[in-house]
Amino acid sequence: MESESKRLLQSMLNGAAEVISKKDELNRINVFPVADGDTGSNLASLMQAIIDHVSPREYSTKELLEEVASAALIGARGNSGMIFAQYLTAVAESYHHFESTFDGLVQAFQKAVHKAYDALLDPKEGTILSVMKAWSEALAGTYEQEGSFHKSLLNAQIVAEKALINTEFQMPILRKNRLVDSGAKGFYYFIAGLTNAYCGGTVSAPISLVEKEQTEEHVHFETSEPVYRYCSEFIIKKAAISHQNLRELLAPKGDSLVIAGNETQIKIHIHTNEPQEVLKMLAEFGVMTYQKVDDMRLQYEVTKNPRAKIAIVTDSIADLPEAFLLEHQVHVLPMNILAGEENFLDKLTIGPALMQGKLAQQQRMSTAQPTIRTVDALLSFLENKYEHVLVIAVSAKLSGTFQLIKQRIKARDLSADWIRVVDSRLNSVAQGLLVKQAVELVESGETWEGISWKIEQLIERAFIYVAVADLSPMVQSGRIPRILGKLAQKLSLFPIVSLDESGDGKLIGVSFSQKQSMKKIIKKVSKLQPKELAITHVSSERDAEIWQKQLEKKTGKTSYLVDSSAAIAISAGLGSVAVAGIKKEETK
Repeated sequence: MESESKRLLQSMLNGAAEVISKKDELNRINVFPVADGDTGSNLASLMQAIIDHVSPREYSTKELLEEVASAALIGARGNSGMIFAQYLTAVAESYHHFESTFDGLVQAFQKAVHKAYDALLDPKEGTILSVMKAWSEALAGTYEQEGSFHKSLLNAQIVAEKALINTEFQMPILRKNRLVDSGAKGFYYFIAGLTNAYCGGTVSAPISLVEKEQTEEHVHFETSEPVYRYCSEFIIKKAAISHQNLRELLAPKGDSLVIAGNETQIKIHIHTNEPQEVLKMLAEFGVMTYQKVDDMRLQYEVTKNPRAKIAIVTDSIADLPEAFLLEHQVHVLPMNILAGEENFLDKLTIGPALMQGKLAQQQRMSTAQPTIRTVDALLSFLENKYEHVLVIAVSAKLSGTFQLIKQRIKARDLSADWIRVVDSRLNSVAQGLLVKQAVELVESGETWEGISWKIEQLIERAFIYVAVADLSPMVQSGRIPRILGKLAQKLSLFPIVSLDESGDGKLIGVSFSQKQSMKKIIKKVSKLQPKELAITHVSSERDAEIWQKQLEKKTGKTSYLVDSSAAIAISAGLGSVAVAGIKKEETK
């Protein structure tokens, strides 16, 4: 059967491409388990991973199935994506028990369905599982009678189509909205594309479904908002815990729990309000190699109750209150935080308490820009939901995030008339204030061109001053010139740090105590007559609150106070406090 592996690979790649091409349609009909409009994007992520990671070379069938399963685990996102990945993993595992024949392959497809069901805490009929089951049973049944893989694929596709149409009547939420299940339809497109390539037929959606989609607008889905806020996914290698024990451990932390993989690596999917706590629990049983956390509440609100036609996107270095981000539907790309072999997502799987512990232990930590897959997933979600997108990135002098986003926009061939990326030349609360101003401009009805122009003007008037408690992190990271930093450390001075016009870090002053540094900053800020102020701190809330009151007394401005991003905490160190603002526009 090894001569057939190349044909099977091309067929699977065609199936993957078919799902990717139907991404927007699958997003549009996504109402279960949460109407967050991302099932198409999630399945497309899985399929793209297969295309990217399975190289076009000669494989044995066993090797091919293992490569496809491994790639699927890397790209799997969301409920349907995780179930699909578990199914492909189970196919690869089941095939090991049979000889390299078509008989072994169809039996592996059939046996894998049971493992896909077992991966879920509460498997539901009327979902992707139902179509998987119908297809695999028809495939095995036909092959047993006919002995032809070609005929088996063609018949199994017909059976899968009927099962897909039937999903509309198997779940109340689908029947109410007169829709088939989005994940089930994604699986149908995959096997239709696979069958088309293998058998030389044509691929098309079921006629009844095409007609329905042309006559109905799937915009007002009647479903409740998510019970849990975050869709979280983790991969751990060499896990020292069984799937069953892991399921029992995590079940109280949320719902939609799916555990896929084998003893080599396990991928966990769970809807939860506590991604940091879930990560902490998982970290005890293996090496964490992957994390993904999506804000389902935000996705739901954007899909069901969009606040504006222009999306504002930023990265997690922008310090803003969490409630503001959700209320105003601001999309945030999480920075990666590296600590030894561990990897965290800024503000999602690592927060102030964990940061304080690691910094206190003087553990070597660093930041990394968001992953390509994270950026692509967000861009995919935003497409067809907004008329325009404005991305406000952390200073390009401090991070490669700005360049990464620009590169992904170019790679995806997205129009400059739809999306723009601004180098804020700022960070932390200064970047946060800029994002806040952008939101206010959008919600005031300002034009796309007007917002872009005004944001560029506001950057020129923004400032930030940081009273650093310990200069060591900034010297180690290169944020401050080593010679100046070492001199300040030798003299036991407390530095005041800011950003220059290009957005690079600069040392602007020193004091003999951090309290003295803050007095200098408050005096400097009051002279600037800011129109708005904000403060952030690294595990120093009590001191920050005191200085917040002094600033309000001096300037008359109400400032918000937030915990610093992990990225700022790493560069500025424990105890640091930053004050940022936007100066009033000069009258001509």
